[in-house]
Amino acid sequence: MKKRSALLGLLIAGLVIFGTALSSPATAHTHWRGGVFIGVGPWWGPPYWGPSPYWWYPPPYYYPPTVVIEQPPVYIEQPPPAPAPPPASWYYCMSAGAYYPSVQTCPEDWVKVPARP
Repeated sequence: MKKRSALLGLLIAGLVIFGTALSSPATAHTHWRGGVFIGVGPWWGPPYWGPSPYWWYPPPYYYPPTVVIEQPPVYIEQPPPAPAPPPASWYYCMSAGAYYPSVQTCPEDWVKVPARP
């Protein structure tokens, strides 16, 4: 019975040590690569615990490009421009007896006349 409880105690202690080794932050990025050691004392052989080989790590994650959805431009219709103010003076041709632009040319000088509404 004593042998059985001692063996059970050793098994539980081994599981506790093995479990804490798996859950420690130092081994967060390591993976067990096989091998079982049953015996007494340290064993210095090829490392079965350690960082994974470089080819195991996944490729770096590339974020998709940021999509910017622009609002369509807003066009505000402008009112039509105001009509030009009437001229402040008219031009009269004495020989033709008419005002510019009814008469395009005048043989003498144009007479400047104040505009009437």
